[in-house]
Amino acid sequence: MRYRKIANTDLEVSSICLGSWVFGGDCWGDVDDSQSVKVVREAIDKGVNLIDTSPIYGSGRSEEVIGKAIRGKKEKVIVATKTGLEQKGKAIRPNLTRDFIKKEAEGSLKRLGVERIDLYQCHWPDPNTSLKETFSALKELVKEGKIRYIGVSNFDKNILERSLSLAPVISDQMQYSLFARDIEGKLLPFCREKKVSVLTYGSLGGGILTGKYKSFKDFPRGDVRSFFYKYYSAPFWSKAKAVLRVIEEIADKRDVPMSEVAINWVLSHPEVASCIVGCRTGEQLEKNVKAAEWELDAEEVEAIEREYDTVFA
Repeated sequence: MRYRKIANTDLEVSSICLGSWVFGGDCWGDVDDSQSVKVVREAIDKGVNLIDTSPIYGSGRSEEVIGKAIRGKKEKVIVATKTGLEQKGKAIRPNLTRDFIKKEAEGSLKRLGVERIDLYQCHWPDPNTSLKETFSALKELVKEGKIRYIGVSNFDKNILERSLSLAPVISDQMQYSLFARDIEGKLLPFCREKKVSVLTYGSLGGGILTGKYKSFKDFPRGDVRSFFYKYYSAPFWSKAKAVLRVIEEIADKRDVPMSEVAINWVLSHPEVASCIVGCRTGEQLEKNVKAAEWELDAEEVEAIEREYDTVFA
């Protein structure tokens, strides 16, 4: 396992972070909690020391699973969770008010079974709450010893810049993959300049970059791949296939799964501290973790970029 320092902290995190949305069982199909616990423990044994979760994943179920899995292993783990998404019925809305943040923090501490959360992240921006109120609440939690560091997620360059004027934000968690590159224009350069580390999610493109799907697949309503990711549409698929062929060629040459190539493409960007990847089985975990054992060379990166530019220009 390779490790990288989160800028302006003493946190040295594994370049592969275990994502836990799937453990919630609310968007990715049924899951077995005992199997999820087993996967978390296997990840820790393989050197993964950063685990990312959120109370919105299965209404706390994901955090509870992680809490069980890290019992007795907390000294080996950096736990990152989030705040700021409130669910009422089927509706989810952002809520970064002081009262909600404080309430969520207490719930997360209890479910995770920890005294302090290592990295506490605003899950999404809340346009109805002032950033001053949000970060005042987070700084109070730091002062109280309930969280260690403050991070954000899904904050664009402008919101992140305003946030940095109010609190020492150390990281921004963003969707980033070969097929989701919006952050390259403004956010990545800004993070490099301000020494804010980037944690990436969706780096396997909802599964499309693993090579699992050989033809266009239409997912049922309610499956996260039907609404969160743009890749599962016929127009996008027609272009993506050409890039996937290049990834497959590199994978075949190196005798590795395509997922390792996709993860290494993300990790080839120095602003990225860790690539968050989810998995539900030990086999999937093994493929993801092995990506940290090697790096793409310049010629391989150039081949991927050349094909991408040709298709998506």
